[in-house]
Amino acid sequence: MFTLYMRWDAERELTPGDIQFILSPQDALNMASIFYELDYLEYDHNNRILPHSVPKRREGIYHQFATQPYKRKRLAEYDGLYDEVKWNLEHGWMVGVNTQENWDHFRNPFYFDDDSNLIYDCFMDTYGDGFQEAVRQIYEYSLSEHQGRKPSPTVKEHYSDAPIQHVQAGNTINSEAAGRLLAAGGIYNANSEEFRQTAEQLGGDALKGYDGFLNHTSGIMVAAASLLVIRNPMAAEELTSYLGKYKKAHVLLHDVNVSNLNYVRRDRAEYAVLRDEFNSSVRPTFLKSLTDHPDALSTFDSNNLLRLADGKVPFGWQVHHKIPLDDSGTNALDNLILIQNSPYHSALSKTQAIISKDLPYNASTNVLWPSPNGVIYPVEK
Repeated sequence: MFTLYMRWDAERELTPGDIQFILSPQDALNMASIFYELDYLEYDHNNRILPHSVPKRREGIYHQFATQPYKRKRLAEYDGLYDEVKWNLEHGWMVGVNTQENWDHFRNPFYFDDDSNLIYDCFMDTYGDGFQEAVRQIYEYSLSEHQGRKPSPTVKEHYSDAPIQHVQAGNTINSEAAGRLLAAGGIYNANSEEFRQTAEQLGGDALKGYDGFLNHTSGIMVAAASLLVIRNPMAAEELTSYLGKYKKAHVLLHDVNVSNLNYVRRDRAEYAVLRDEFNSSVRPTFLKSLTDHPDALSTFDSNNLLRLADGKVPFGWQVHHKIPLDDSGTNALDNLILIQNSPYHSALSKTQAIISKDLPYNASTNVLWPSPNGVIYPVEK
């Protein structure tokens, strides 16, 4: 079962082999929103949360689909406990662990290599050094408590680009565009029947878009599911939508540029230098540059505009590299975009991880790469 630990408790209670099952801060926060009470209004003077401790566990919740996760209050409202847990997770003062689930490339940023050395490889890393350093200190303490016996190499699960199988009833992604995306996926996978069933489940105009695409003779292909590798690469210039996945639901992103990219996975030492530069100076500079941008003024309230002016990320958003540092991307400001974390950044990062997860460092491959246009995504009008 998912469990939150304060850092000093994790040092005493986790075995060295448990460290690989520590979740990324964002995934840990998502799970904590299900299994723990993060609403400060649920506590009173007789039942208050102690300083420097984890929140109380929700009663009767034994799996992640048993209840709806707690959602943070509106950005303009105070939500101290939720924000404190989020901060603690991002800085490594608190960690979330689930040793009952298989290791997952997207959710578990640490693994043990063939020599049983602990490796940190958080794709699209948006966290500061504090998180990684804290987890390594937890590991070193646990290792010393277990006579220095290193665990076995991580057993990694391998994922296939399966057709879309899960749909949330009542989701608004039922447009003709979504139907066309599903049709493209069905053609590529030679599994049109199952993709058509998904279009039927989505309802609305999705089925109309699906059938219309199959009857269309222009030969234009579009992105579907996890950005399927399209048979006709020249069509990439015509792609403006992307269908991603977030928590088993489907997320349709408009105004997305899809380009042919020779993805060369960057040497880790060079990557680390660029990441440090981004964390220390580039990210705050980029955020400050958005303070008076029309898209920022129409999207954020006064509190978050003040955060931008201070070089801080608005709550629930991330600064994203359009072409990632993991490849040939740079810290140039025109390569950055401020993107809403849930669901857009999460869905996009998962797809990008799928594309590159089997690529060794210093190796290359040609891929179709999605990135939103503009400097803020999505923009509130």
